[in-house]
Amino acid sequence: MTSFLFFLLWSITGVLFVDGLDVMPLSRLRNATMAVVVDKGFFSGKSEDYRKARAIILDSIHDVAKKEMHVGRIVVRAFPDTDVDLREDYTVLLSIATCDRTWHLHESARQVGVLHLAITDRSCPRVPSSDGISIPLIVPGEELPQIFLDLRTMDALAWKNVVILHDDSFEREKISDVVRAITDDLPNKMSNVASRSIFAFKRVASEWVRRQHIRDILGSFRVEQLGNCFLVIVTVDTIADVMEVAKSLKMVHPGSQWLYVLTDAGSRNSTNVTYLADLLTEGGNVALIYNITSSKNACHVDLLCHVNDFVRYLANTLQYLFTMDEEIYENTTNSDYEVFRQTKSQISRQILKGINTKFSERPRPSDKRCGKCLLWQISSAITWGNYFLRGSKTAYLIESGTWTSRGGVNLSDVIFPHVAYGFRGLSLPIVTFHNPPWQTVTTLENGEIIYGGLVFDVLKYLSKKLNFTYAVITPINPSNSKPRGSSRSLTVGERPRGTLTSVTRKLPEEVLELVRAKKVLLAACAYTVNDFEKSAINFTIPIFVQTYSFLTSRPKQLSRALLFTSPFTKETWACLAAAIIIMGPILYLVHKYSPCSTKTSGLNSSWQCVWYVYGALLQQGGMYLPQSDSARILVGTWWLIVMVLVATYSGSLIAFLTFPKMDTPILTVDDLLAHKDKLTWGFPNGSFLEEYLQNSEEEKYRLLFSRSERHNGTEEADIIRRVKEGKHVFIDWRSSLRFLMRKDLLSSGACHFSLSSEEFMDEPIAMIVSRDSPYLPIINSELHRMHESGLINKWISEKMPTKDKCWVGGAPNEVVDKRKVNVADMQGIFFVLFMGIVLAIIFLCWEFYWHWRKVSKERKLITPFVS
Repeated sequence: MTSFLFFLLWSITGVLFVDGLDVMPLSRLRNATMAVVVDKGFFSGKSEDYRKARAIILDSIHDVAKKEMHVGRIVVRAFPDTDVDLREDYTVLLSIATCDRTWHLHESARQVGVLHLAITDRSCPRVPSSDGISIPLIVPGEELPQIFLDLRTMDALAWKNVVILHDDSFEREKISDVVRAITDDLPNKMSNVASRSIFAFKRVASEWVRRQHIRDILGSFRVEQLGNCFLVIVTVDTIADVMEVAKSLKMVHPGSQWLYVLTDAGSRNSTNVTYLADLLTEGGNVALIYNITSSKNACHVDLLCHVNDFVRYLANTLQYLFTMDEEIYENTTNSDYEVFRQTKSQISRQILKGINTKFSERPRPSDKRCGKCLLWQISSAITWGNYFLRGSKTAYLIESGTWTSRGGVNLSDVIFPHVAYGFRGLSLPIVTFHNPPWQTVTTLENGEIIYGGLVFDVLKYLSKKLNFTYAVITPINPSNSKPRGSSRSLTVGERPRGTLTSVTRKLPEEVLELVRAKKVLLAACAYTVNDFEKSAINFTIPIFVQTYSFLTSRPKQLSRALLFTSPFTKETWACLAAAIIIMGPILYLVHKYSPCSTKTSGLNSSWQCVWYVYGALLQQGGMYLPQSDSARILVGTWWLIVMVLVATYSGSLIAFLTFPKMDTPILTVDDLLAHKDKLTWGFPNGSFLEEYLQNSEEEKYRLLFSRSERHNGTEEADIIRRVKEGKHVFIDWRSSLRFLMRKDLLSSGACHFSLSSEEFMDEPIAMIVSRDSPYLPIINSELHRMHESGLINKWISEKMPTKDKCWVGGAPNEVVDKRKVNVADMQGIFFVLFMGIVLAIIFLCWEFYWHWRKVSKERKLITPFVS
């Protein structure tokens, strides 16, 4: 009980303590406490400079606070170093310290929820905007490292590898600062640049020499090792050279990112960079960062100016918050006020918001002392899809953000819009035509056109991933147009009526012309990949792969007339017969010459011993056994052999009765060629298989081609008949052959065909784009993801013929389950019985003849009578 009361008291005390820390009373808001830390290391280690600067800073803080605070006051507590305990009840922390000390103080302030206002040295990452404000002291002309730090802090540059290219106008020390800003680890950030490469070139007077030098550098890049992210730091004079060379080397494409930094744009009044859009290529990811600081007036940096602004804006914000809190207190009851008054964390957010609002106001002339006049512009190139929409390669630039020394980077858009948003929702033209089941064009009764099929399943998903819509162009082609109001879709392998050749081998000339002229993003058509067309167009990676197989007649059951002989081979039967013939004389000789033998009826001749051995084989035994041990051992050994033979024969015979023996199926190309004297074969005329076999150097494929027939669309009925008769083999897409099997099953109710297990050749089917389309790699990348995720297999399976009893792999034990022994299985043994009866009658006749001849001879002899 005592433990429970102690725990309850401790819980209540903790809740009250936390509530007391979080709630900001009115008196606390009127008398805000600010901790001021001035780091000695910030002033280059000189004690005199530090003491003097610290005194000036503190005096200025007191003066500004006293002047600006008309209601309440700001209690300032100064600390000589950064080892300050912020667990006391401070409202704001103002620090002037080096970068490392600033982040140490920030971590302490964050843990206790104190707002942090920081002034740091240059090239220092800013503290998170949710926890405070930091201003680096930047000398004009040295702001570039800070720009890249701010971009990385905002995750605006998510580069893993970077290639830095700069001209000799950039000093080595400055480029080192930029490299550190790009590659050094950032506080509270997990993603960092993994590798970097740095190249420099000279700004020579000759444009040709300069471009040749740049070409030598860019031409030697190993993109697979260095990456596709380029940072180019150049002057206004050389940026065009780099752009032209990069474009000529085809290094600007959707998979690369080029960020150009113009270091002297502001000083030379060259802030109008729109002319560079003419140098951009279709499909590139290009952005520009350039200095637009006015060169008319000098821009200075004053530490005291930043300190005064911090204190001034803090005082203004506190007075505003106090006024708002006082109004709430006067217009509500005490109980309601406890509900509506703001907590400490809410007050901190309000102070932070108020100071940021003051910083974002229009700059005043006095702000030049604070470095607020430093201004850089970020512009992004819009290049994707412009050729299709405007009929030209003209790109244009958009203003995606700015950078100031106080506010850092302020982005209105991402730096590389196409990397983040693809085609940015553009409506792009594509071309297609009706060719079921790959792509279907259906015109409804109301005139609406609906596009479908396997290709459009892929296209819809592709447009979603690359962020574009599409406008379909359908060339006028009456032979391929779908009847109005028709809604039936063909399955995979089903071909339009009257056609037998591959439906992906030919495209309308209007489709090919639109692709060659680059008037469409792609042709949403299933087209067989072939080397002949690659000189004028380009293929995506295969979206479907059709395999070739054989259609043969279903294997038939072989004759079972001699089924009883099947357990043993011919050699085994011959050895068994020889053993019976040999064992008879051997048994007779052993029995005759053994001293212990007696005259036993049934073993007195070789012929009798042969019948004895034969009877033992049939497990009938004999009436007499030999008396000698040697003969008995011989008979016993024969019995042992008979037991093994009979058991083996019985088990094998049952297996042969249960499992019918079928024709040897044709499963591979080698099996087909082995039956070349008995079978013929053929494939559709003009198919991809014909072209492949004709150009193949493999001997078996050349033989397959030389002895093959070519079939047209009108021969389908004749082909089916010949295959059923078992005289012909039809070679085509496996999906098409399955459809023929299903069609025959539905019409006849029986399964007459069989498919080979070997898929000996693949026909890749893809969509097509223009010859030098820059979007082919990203389209292929998305198609590869569709294959890996199984989406394409899912779409194909939805349009495949349904499984039936002819489907390969279905119910292999169906015959076994329903199998019964019938007369056909036993007919062979009845033939043996018939032959035995006939042979017995023949021998009976011979015995009558022999007996008649013997009697006739005896009658001619005179036999003396003896009494």
